[in-house]
Amino acid sequence: MTVIVTGATGFIGGHVAREIARRGLPVVALHRRPSPPPRTQGVDWLSYEDWERGGEPASALVHAAAVRHRHGVPADEYGRQNVALTTRLLAAARGRVGRFVDVSSIAVFGWPKDLPIDESCAFAPVGPYGRSKVATEQMVRDSGLPYAIVRPSITYGPGDTNGMIDKLFRLLRAGRYRVVGAGKSRVQLVFVKDLAFAIAEAALRPGLDGAEFICTYREPISMLRLSTLAGEAAGRPVPSLRVPLPLAFAAGVTFELLERLGLRFPGGEPPVTREKLLTVTVDRAYRIDRMRGLLGWEPPTSYEEGLRETALAQETSLR
Repeated sequence: MTVIVTGATGFIGGHVAREIARRGLPVVALHRRPSPPPRTQGVDWLSYEDWERGGEPASALVHAAAVRHRHGVPADEYGRQNVALTTRLLAAARGRVGRFVDVSSIAVFGWPKDLPIDESCAFAPVGPYGRSKVATEQMVRDSGLPYAIVRPSITYGPGDTNGMIDKLFRLLRAGRYRVVGAGKSRVQLVFVKDLAFAIAEAALRPGLDGAEFICTYREPISMLRLSTLAGEAAGRPVPSLRVPLPLAFAAGVTFELLERLGLRFPGGEPPVTREKLLTVTVDRAYRIDRMRGLLGWEPPTSYEEGLRETALAQETSLR
């Protein structure tokens, strides 16, 4: 029952590897470093090359490694890296892996107008990251391998260092966070430990070959409510002063122009960009009926609970 996991040096993949190991199953995590990372309980490390040349067969391969959606990544890098790695893994998995689990993204759907959406919604990615995920999903379907595809929403939790909620907490602690507009637009997040559980189920549960499902918390949350809960979790109340949306977008355009002119910002990215603003101002909502039906389960961690645990983990890491 060995399970191969890619991306275990990262946020989601690391949680997946630990979740499967916690169940008492042997995990082989593939890496691309000059030397293997330190061994953790139940997780052995092997280079991609060594596994391709002669690694043991596995009941499942969880593919969580990818170039994440980040500011400053060249547009063609998502397609080149994500497609190339998926091609490589599918070739190596043929005849050696019982099920290939692709960790995709709700980015494949873009920003539909009719909400909430489910898995029947047409793919309409709005950027290169989403387009790369559409491409890799199709490669998995066409591979002839038994597969499952999990599409997480924005994911947060302990261990993230560059995600939406991590940045939100950092801005709150620095006293630089402001709600944009009325804060009525909604996002729908999933706590990383819940996502790891769902991915492990997709890898290990019988009868899920060909399954594709969205993984997120049961309901969306407004940006105003999310900001308020995050402020409470961090002990940094959200300022009542809000930034008008037109002013925020004007600032985003200005910062992007300054970056193109050569100005470098702390942390490697402007404090405001139009893309960041769209993330917090475009309304989104998803249905999870298919996940409930397939797994007989849904993510149990509420926003309040997940934000508290995330804030504590970040605060501990900053000490």
